Amino acid sequence: MKRFFCLLAALLLLAASTACASVRSDLGITVLVDGAVCEDEVVSPDSGDDLRVRITINGYLLIDLPFSQPHAVTVRLINNEENVVQITGEKVYMESSTCDNQDCVMMGEVTRDNLEMRVLGGYIICLPHLISVEVYSV
Repeated sequence: MKRFFCLLAALLLLAASTACASVRSDLGITVLVDGAVCEDEVVSPDSGDDLRVRITINGYLLIDLPFSQPHAVTVRLINNEENVVQITGEKVYMESSTCDNQDCVMMGEVTRDNLEMRVLGGYIICLPHLISVEVYSV
């Protein structure tokens, strides 16, 4: 039953996806990439990689990066809640979250090899914070 609700949440977040950088400042969200604050929505240039990592909050794009380039992405919410996503070049995972249930951390790693076999595919979802991490094919 828990998997059903996670899948439902993923589908709802996907359906609401639109790019809007101004929402981040309106909501008091801070995004750090490798410790540096991002002022605007970041879509990294094409690296020739066939996979990318898209991080959204409540369906709004925060950042879109190549899967093959290592980065630590921290999303801080106005109430000091925080999620840390690690992109290593070989896998993507939710390193930590201040949410109570830690389901997003326990969702494990998304790799090239397990992308199609995971219950949620390329998604890692933090439902309490409305944060979605998606590994997708270009």
